[in-house]
Amino acid sequence: VIAVEIGLRLLYDKIAFEQAFFILILAPEFYAPIRQLGARYHAGMEGIAAAERIFEICDVAAPVANDEKPRKAPNMQQIICFKDVTLVYARQNAPALKSISMELSPGKVTALVGPSGSGKTTLSHLLLRFLDPDGGAISLGKSTISEFDLQRWRDQIAWVPQIPYLFNQSITENLRIANPLAKDDTLEKVARQANIHDFIMKLPDGYHTIIGERGTRLSGGQAQRLALARAFLKDAPILILDEPTANMDPQLETQLIASMQDLMRDRTVFIIAHRLNTVRSADKIVFLQGGEIVESGSFESLLQKDGFFVDFIKTAEMNT
Repeated sequence: VIAVEIGLRLLYDKIAFEQAFFILILAPEFYAPIRQLGARYHAGMEGIAAAERIFEICDVAAPVANDEKPRKAPNMQQIICFKDVTLVYARQNAPALKSISMELSPGKVTALVGPSGSGKTTLSHLLLRFLDPDGGAISLGKSTISEFDLQRWRDQIAWVPQIPYLFNQSITENLRIANPLAKDDTLEKVARQANIHDFIMKLPDGYHTIIGERGTRLSGGQAQRLALARAFLKDAPILILDEPTANMDPQLETQLIASMQDLMRDRTVFIIAHRLNTVRSADKIVFLQGGEIVESGSFESLLQKDGFFVDFIKTAEMNT
């Protein structure tokens, strides 16, 4: 409207060109607050909608909680027993786990093997008490693990997930999540055990290098080794390893398996793996399929059975 008015005035020689040009420059500045008000209004409405969704999540009850009078100090030198454990995820008809019964013995390595989606990681989440079973029970000695204080129970577990949780902090700070009081020489020791010390020392700031959110400045194998170093540092009696060598080449895998033998010694170890080298030395292998245990035994005994485990091995070898 202003431009049309100025154009007509110029046409009929009612205004000087310099004045018209000056007005055209200033006019948008007068209308800017009105335009911005509309944009701010829409941004505010989007913020309100987002806040409502955030509060919905905050209001959801935790999937697990402490008993009213939780037991504080579990004796970890006992057998962990899964008895008829069943779990059904929300909005799914078929159970993720069906009547799982097995034992994890102190000082022994139990390996879970099976195709993707068979329930291996779900079992580890039950042991960590991210979830509680819908049926059956998980017990330590004569007590179910839900009787123990949740934080103290998790303090007894070192967990290396398939995708490590790393933060936009230094390597030192990411390691000290496992033990905030650890000294620098201890950090170096566990890094050497996880075969990542040499790589760290090549970085511009060494152990003080910021690795990015989720370790974006590291490769998959480097992030996995950093998570293993953190497990070494925690020094917990229960160790859960979810595909610990998934992102590593064969040479590095061989080196790391040798290091993991030290980490697994005298602990209750629960390892999830697809690669044979990782499970070959396990005391017991449990093969899962469709949320059920279909085979279990030592590596040699399962080879002799020539069943699900052997078929799985053959398929894995064909795909490599």
